[in-house]
Amino acid sequence: MDYFRIGFILVYSAVLIAYFFSETSGNFRRRAVNKIVMASMFLVCGTIWFLMNGYSGWRVVALFGLFFAWLGDVLLLWSFSKGGVSFMIGNVFFILYETLLLKEAGVAFAKLWWCVLLFLILSIMVAVLATRKWIDFGKLELPLILYMATTTGHGTLGLGLAASVPGIHPLLLGIGLALFMVSDYFLMAHKFKYHRDAVLRCNSGTYFLGMLLVALSFSF
Repeated sequence: MDYFRIGFILVYSAVLIAYFFSETSGNFRRRAVNKIVMASMFLVCGTIWFLMNGYSGWRVVALFGLFFAWLGDVLLLWSFSKGGVSFMIGNVFFILYETLLLKEAGVAFAKLWWCVLLFLILSIMVAVLATRKWIDFGKLELPLILYMATTTGHGTLGLGLAASVPGIHPLLLGIGLALFMVSDYFLMAHKFKYHRDAVLRCNSGTYFLGMLLVALSFSF
């Protein structure tokens, strides 16, 4: 493992630990700077590794996913809906990138039946909980159900990618996007049901750890 990769992991981890405290500090400026720095780290380093390791062609789709995830992080500080739209666009790009990787590797769709089953179970669960108001999305019910379907899509597909395609890149990418998916479930639980700092930190921890793995995946 080269020094740049090690340094990135150490600095990113330190910034993430700091964010666990700044996001609940009540100081918006401190939280915003901390979050934007961390999001910029996964975007910039992921892009550098992408270019340095010769990723090109249709793989540029992944950079769009990284960019819209970064933009979603920034916008979410000021607007939940605008941040959500940006994240959803990024989710679609990640789904497209995973699909192309699976196609390139020659993975038969039949081998991914369990991903489809998991996707359906989780998506139906969200829809049922929302329509029965166990989690009350309010006026955002339909957009959020749709959003959760996109994050569940790239998360479950990520698990299929990690399990089906050999190599460190698909493994780290798949696990990273699965953690991204889990983070959104924590976020929905925190915002609309359990307003507790522990749940919010679980959201941040799984999301930023997931994006760390996504960025690192391009270094291999």
